[in-house]
Amino acid sequence: MEYETCCVHSTARLINDMTDRGREITWETFRKHVNWTEVKRIFPDYSYRRENFMDNGEWNIGFHIKDDFAVGFWKSKYDGRDCYYITHSGIEYIFT
Repeated sequence: MEYETCCVHSTARLINDMTDRGREITWETFRKHVNWTEVKRIFPDYSYRRENFMDNGEWNIGFHIKDDFAVGFWKSKYDGRDCYYITHSGIEYIFT
């Protein structure tokens, strides 16, 4: 699945429908279904392979996205289509 949008660029109806029916899943399940390159592109500041520097040469925050207390992984439907989404500090990032 590829990144589609986030809640900031969607409508309240679509996001509410999605989150109302969402069920939390593990990082392992999420990564089986979502394009890994897309996750890294959207969240470049995390360490995905324990590297110390990001592609732009800046120091990363030193931990994996799955270990962030402000992040959750979910499965649901977005606009009638299967989706997976990440909640990150109250924002939903949707992959369809």
